[in-house]
Amino acid sequence: MTAWPRLLSVELAAQYLSLSMSTLRAAGPEPKRHGRRVLYDIRDLDRWADRLDGQPLDEREEEEEAAAFEKRWMDKRRARG
Repeated sequence: MTAWPRLLSVELAAQYLSLSMSTLRAAGPEPKRHGRRVLYDIRDLDRWADRLDGQPLDEREEEEEAAAFEKRWMDKRRARG
């Protein structure tokens, strides 16, 4: 594949990272959900892979990562009622 789409299925995301689907599900970044579809944002996959070898995120990326984590946490908390 020459150009990867922004949102990847579990199969494509695993292929993009050269991992098995079970490893991606167990240890990879949080997927996004659209209806019943489970999708991985290619930027999340890149950030996750960069952190594997300890590469630091720049300040903007750290702020985006913190905001995304906080949003996911708040969404889960709201879903619990």
